[in-house]
Amino acid sequence: MSDAGTGTGGALLIGIGNPLRGDDGVGWHLVEGLGLQRHQLTPELAEAVAAADRLLIVDAWLAPPLSRCLLRPLLASDGWERDTHRVAPARLLALAEQLFDRCVPAHELLVPAFDFSWGECFSPQLRCQLPRARRLLRGWLRGMPPSHA
Repeated sequence: MSDAGTGTGGALLIGIGNPLRGDDGVGWHLVEGLGLQRHQLTPELAEAVAAADRLLIVDAWLAPPLSRCLLRPLLASDGWERDTHRVAPARLLALAEQLFDRCVPAHELLVPAFDFSWGECFSPQLRCQLPRARRLLRGWLRGMPPSHA
């Protein structure tokens, strides 16, 4: 894959969401220039995941008020899904393992999102979360465990 997003020492970063729907575009924003930007995860990404040394998926999270960014381990899940055009992060990991016999260490960075209306601007609440999200992302890139980022 030519845009595999592994220019960061074998790490694959995938930012997902819709950059035209307000806070939903935060995944795209955070991985810009570092990784892949996608509207959704698709089965075809399993090959890029299997080729990586480790994986980080960055996404907006419709969180309760006063929530903070979460960086947490992501485990493969082999659950059945009805939609064959997009997959959940845990299912993407399982596909990489099943199809390419690679179990890749993975995390997801979830950024609390509050406004999904049309537009390219982030809500004030999300903008307050960006410094922490960037700190967690940088820590992950340096190989620091989530609790130390």
